[in-house]
Amino acid sequence: MPTETKSPQQMGAPSQLPPDTMERSVQVISPEKQGGNTEYKRQVSSPTTSRLRSLATQMSYRLDEGMGRCVYNVGVEDDGCHSLLDYRSVAESARVVECIARSLNAVVLERTMIQGEVKTGKDGEPMLTKNKNTIIEVDEPPVLGGAGGDDGRMNEDEKEEKSPDDLEGRKALFSKADGVLTRCVLTIQRVETHLLDPSPVSLTRLISRKDRSESSVSDGIADSAEATTIEQGTASLKGKGTAESSSASSVNNGQYSVSETLSKNNVRIAVVGNVDAGKSTLIGALTTSCLDDGRGKCRTSIMKHRHEIESGRTSTATTHLMGFRHNGEPIAGRDQIRVHKRKTEDEVARESYRVCTLIDLAGHEKYLKTTIHGVSSGMCDYGLILVNSRHPPTHMTQQHLNLCCSFGIPVIVVFTKIDGCPEHAVKNSKEEVFKLLRAPDIGRRPFAVRTEQDVSTCVCSFPT
Repeated sequence: MPTETKSPQQMGAPSQLPPDTMERSVQVISPEKQGGNTEYKRQVSSPTTSRLRSLATQMSYRLDEGMGRCVYNVGVEDDGCHSLLDYRSVAESARVVECIARSLNAVVLERTMIQGEVKTGKDGEPMLTKNKNTIIEVDEPPVLGGAGGDDGRMNEDEKEEKSPDDLEGRKALFSKADGVLTRCVLTIQRVETHLLDPSPVSLTRLISRKDRSESSVSDGIADSAEATTIEQGTASLKGKGTAESSSASSVNNGQYSVSETLSKNNVRIAVVGNVDAGKSTLIGALTTSCLDDGRGKCRTSIMKHRHEIESGRTSTATTHLMGFRHNGEPIAGRDQIRVHKRKTEDEVARESYRVCTLIDLAGHEKYLKTTIHGVSSGMCDYGLILVNSRHPPTHMTQQHLNLCCSFGIPVIVVFTKIDGCPEHAVKNSKEEVFKLLRAPDIGRRPFAVRTEQDVSTCVCSFPT
């Protein structure tokens, strides 16, 4: 015969929140481990800016430990005991955790509220519920979208034992009233999407709300969805559908996964030029988002081998990613949370809508075969030839021009080190380059770029 299910109020839940002096000694899950992808949080309420950075760093670590997925237990102590909080406190903490996840390019796949695990005994002390049938688990939709469904979720054994009418009755017993002890389980997944803005501005805006009236939780949900929604044509994140369906429809909405970004939205540029023209320095400044100090700071940040760092000359062919968002804004090469840490290529590709792959090639004549191999096998879309403004182009510049033109690669010539260079030296270098481009073996017509309109003119003339 079906057993009678009692509501949390009938199970002896107090009408008011338990005082802070009440001992949190009811263990509901195993204690937290230092490593792994599982994190326990008692409550996250009105965190400061520094606290938000600390929490974001912690979540980034958990996501890395779980290969892009982590689980947050809100309303639970580090030793696995219930924090004895009501629904409102747990829901607000879960909202803050989800905002932090969104700032890290992650979404909440499941948001499960659990009630009925702890009840108050006759002596007023909390105790673990012995009857597992009184435990209520309800799936709520994430605040910022990413997973759908608000149906109660139970294991397969309970589904077999309970009738559909009983399941509906149990969901109806779920209470949001004050005093009903609740905890939450959040499953967070790092996603491969380019419409999630990793900027923490919206995060700070959401957490800065001080007034929490009766409708503050629902108001916060509305503000969260609005602040973190980025529209691109018809594509927008409104919190509908699951993460799987979002990924499936991403191609139709102009979004791409990381693998598709590196194939369809990837522009490959071979950076060549004479030795000491500044190839590695230019690539380092673009990919690390920092200026050179005049002593090789940028080039040493991307060089791979010790002899390259000591001599300052590239001897191998290496690739470096530079990412752009859908609005054309470049992706910063430094991590926003860990300021002194450079982003990996995987992180750059995950945040980018379009990717520019810069191929750093050797400029010394000694490594000409390596440069030829890099250009011929790099499947380059464009060739960026750097010329030192202080010196006329050498025979290596002509070799690089012939190499790119023989493979049909459009050529862009960049003059470097013009600061402090006399005007007559720059003019002489330009004239020599124009002669090389007009030579019969090259047969190109030079076009000087001076304004943004000139850039558009060149782009239209380049093959796509």
